[in-house]
Amino acid sequence: MKKLTTILWIVILTGLGFLLYDNLKPAPSQETFTTKKVPTSNQTDLQKEAEKELANANKTYSSLIRDGDKYKENGYYQEAITTYKQALVANPDSVEILHKLGLAYYENNLPAEARLYFQQAKEIKSSTELDILIGKTYLNNREIEEANAYFNALTAENTANANNEEIKYYKTIIKLLYKKYDEAKKDLNALAVDENVSKEIKDKVGLYVTAVKEFEKYKEGKPEFIEALIAKAFIDSGEFGASIPLLYDVIKIKNNYRDAWVMLGYSYLQTGKIEDAISAFKQAETLDPNKPQTLFFLGLAYAVDDKYEDAVDYLKKASKAGFEPKSLIEQKLADIYIIQEEYEKALVSFENLKKEGIVDKNIYTKAIWICIDKLNKPVKALAFAETLLKAEPEESVSYNLRGWAYVAYGDYEKAKDDLVKALKLNPKLDSAYLNLGWMYEKMEMTATAKEYYKKAYGLGNGNSIADTAAIRFNNIMKADITSTYSP
Repeated sequence: MKKLTTILWIVILTGLGFLLYDNLKPAPSQETFTTKKVPTSNQTDLQKEAEKELANANKTYSSLIRDGDKYKENGYYQEAITTYKQALVANPDSVEILHKLGLAYYENNLPAEARLYFQQAKEIKSSTELDILIGKTYLNNREIEEANAYFNALTAENTANANNEEIKYYKTIIKLLYKKYDEAKKDLNALAVDENVSKEIKDKVGLYVTAVKEFEKYKEGKPEFIEALIAKAFIDSGEFGASIPLLYDVIKIKNNYRDAWVMLGYSYLQTGKIEDAISAFKQAETLDPNKPQTLFFLGLAYAVDDKYEDAVDYLKKASKAGFEPKSLIEQKLADIYIIQEEYEKALVSFENLKKEGIVDKNIYTKAIWICIDKLNKPVKALAFAETLLKAEPEESVSYNLRGWAYVAYGDYEKAKDDLVKALKLNPKLDSAYLNLGWMYEKMEMTATAKEYYKKAYGLGNGNSIADTAAIRFNNIMKADITSTYSP
């Protein structure tokens, strides 16, 4: 369950703009719901059929890469690593695979392991991109001295590196970590006005420039204030590992600095140090028991740690304390209730979101799934689907979800119209084929149902849609075998 929880919660964390004081305004999450994987043994019958018409079942090098990419894209980093390593056996000198392995480890908050693969790739084919990634692993692992020495060496051994915008950027933030503010300010201003610097780097640089300017407004400002501002800029620019040493220094100077403890907890959460995150947030709670943001982040941290009752308790406390937007809390509560299989409670949260005017296909997919698969409430499923279709009438998903709801309701004519419309908009929509298969199965047209399940299985290519198609296909096959007459 840990893996699913991490996907549900860390996705929102990585997209959350972190602001100090009373300006924390998280954006609604956009994560999609993923069902549990079905054991391969349950797919045998369908695999035998699909092999005749679909891809070869033997995993090729390219298919392993594709599978690894899918795992990584959906947050299944360990599965991605395992799959990439299988591909590496077939091609041990592949810079592409070594690079992908490094990125999977890096995104899984294992920078030291990532560095090993980046270095192996660099030995085969050196590139500036790999050089920068190696430097970032030092920063992410809070090895500041090593990062400083590494980036200095890059510019000393290669004059072209001295003009690389990313290398300039990282050398500058290292100066901030060493508290060389005057030097850093000069470098930041130079990057900000350089016409050759990309917008992405300039946007990050702007965060630090703003932090320094904010401090300069208060000439009598205390050291911990500038360090807190710089740490906030690190967090806003995604340099979570680099923010932690600065926040240590802030807390050493002022142990009762609540916002520093919150930022420290947030940085720990982003780098996968869940117990440390909870400890930091608890310290912030001690200093201010009713701070909505602290309570909200504690809820997130407990959820990632699989402590769902504590997570629910703190999310509700955050709501009561005035956390905004409340819709975000409802989304997270719904996710927890799904994990706990408390589907009625999850539906209440989804209906609250609907009342608040929140319309999102990922959220509504979960709501409709609960109504159909868990609670047998097709009328409520239709209500969600109608709302989504009204808001997004040109989206294939909207028609697919209403078609699914119509199948559950038993109106197969309307279901077919919607599902065919969905496929016209997106001919490769695997879930629409799955729903058509289910419709024909319910109509006892099992031969046609099997064809649609095979199509869904092939397009799904190992995802949850493919798994469901496999189960339903196999169930029909078993029923055919045990029946008196098999057409």
